[in-house]
Amino acid sequence: MTAQTLTRSTTAKPSTTNINDAEKFLANFSSTLDRVFHDRIDADLMESSRGIPSFVMRDVLAAEPVRAFIPSKFGGYGDTPIAGQAMLDLASYHSMSLGLTLGINSALFVQPVAKYADEQVAARVLNKIGSGAAMGGLMITEPDFGTDALGMRTSWHDENGRYRIRGTKHWAGLTGCADYWLMMARPMNDSGDLSQGVDMFICEQDDPQQKIEVIEYYKSLGLYGIPYGKNKVDVSVPADHRLQGGRGGLRMMLDTLHRSRVQFPAMSVGFVRRMVDEAIDHCHTRVAGGKRLVEHDQVRSRLARMQGQLTAISALGLYAAENAHLEHDLSRIGREANAIKSVCTDYMHDSAHSLLQLVGAKGYRQDHIAGRAIVDARPFQIFEGSNDVLYAQVGTKIVETMRKKGTDNLGEYLRNDPATARAAEVMGAALNVVVCDRPQQRRLVEVGAVFARVFALEAVLELGSRGFAPDHIAAAIGMLREDAGRWLNDLRAQLAPDVAPDSIGYGAWMPYLKA
Repeated sequence: MTAQTLTRSTTAKPSTTNINDAEKFLANFSSTLDRVFHDRIDADLMESSRGIPSFVMRDVLAAEPVRAFIPSKFGGYGDTPIAGQAMLDLASYHSMSLGLTLGINSALFVQPVAKYADEQVAARVLNKIGSGAAMGGLMITEPDFGTDALGMRTSWHDENGRYRIRGTKHWAGLTGCADYWLMMARPMNDSGDLSQGVDMFICEQDDPQQKIEVIEYYKSLGLYGIPYGKNKVDVSVPADHRLQGGRGGLRMMLDTLHRSRVQFPAMSVGFVRRMVDEAIDHCHTRVAGGKRLVEHDQVRSRLARMQGQLTAISALGLYAAENAHLEHDLSRIGREANAIKSVCTDYMHDSAHSLLQLVGAKGYRQDHIAGRAIVDARPFQIFEGSNDVLYAQVGTKIVETMRKKGTDNLGEYLRNDPATARAAEVMGAALNVVVCDRPQQRRLVEVGAVFARVFALEAVLELGSRGFAPDHIAAAIGMLREDAGRWLNDLRAQLAPDVAPDSIGYGAWMPYLKA
């Protein structure tokens, strides 16, 4: 990363001193990761065991990586998203568990605290996290309320000038090891009923009144480095631990989640870079049928697709670096945020699948990155909003807007939307699909998925216009057009059959054997 890259921004312009400091910070962090993951530990063995070894976290946090997301007024480099994007890219390349651990700290705790918390509380907490002496996480999901997060039953009420919070939370990354939690809860009225809306509070685990009890640790299928579990919440927090920011709690929550989703390219690009590097290295050394794998046409096609995915995610990373500034209110850009998160995580999983296909049987060993990468990438398509749900939300918004504009032609809508106009021209007549006024949910998913690919194509075209390598841009354009085409074919096709009322039992085919 160069100083020129660090200063590219449509908003904040960090000082030359801050730029130079950020450059040194990123160089130090990169060398720390190289030393830890190549000189001190077998990374494959580490990733196949539960928990990140304490000396690894000690050395990583000593490099103070989360300062990349902390604004300069609190001692960090996070006045723009650029240093944070670079930091998570570096971490995720070496370890997806580490990348996500730092991502949770940064996007789901540090940024909302820096933006919405009492300034004195924020300064104290962020100084500790920035120095590498503490970690923070976010608790939203409950056992009975996952996707329906706003139906949560965790409640808060005023009790003698403090806030009493009670409930149960689970699947919070860093369960049991975070020093601070950002807790989401609904207000309880005097009659004991839960009101609409949601609020956020800081809980400090060193304070007995604010300590959250871990009921159970989950044996998660992947991401072994991160502890997950179920937590009992019965805490009392000071009044100044409630996040404010001059707006309602729902707006703060959406601003936080949308910013996190917009910044997903940071983790995704590091992960997919690793998949591409592993795949190319393997295909240049492995011989099959008398020639190297890379000389086989089908293999080259798969590698080109992986490179196209990496370029597409990189283009979305450029978008994040220029649009996810902390001072921006992202609460109303659900369409773009959902599209970015879904495309990035779909391509994470798809690139891992390609690597495993290329590596073959060896990749099914638990200590090999290929198979492990599939299991580690899969939950990214689920948490912070299942991709099916996010696509449906995007599709719903688009269909509502099309109805207001008096058009039923998806291509016409996309060609007139500044977020997709150039890409829609590249896609051409393929986008001319009629979308009915009240489409079924599966159609909304398809509309949302098409928009997400066209939006990503728009980002790729912008990246190409700034001089990015033309061969990589061409691979990304071809890959995105192909993917959008598949979703468009689904959108044009007749609806798939519905669920059959009866199940198929053992040997149901036997009566139909020919004599």
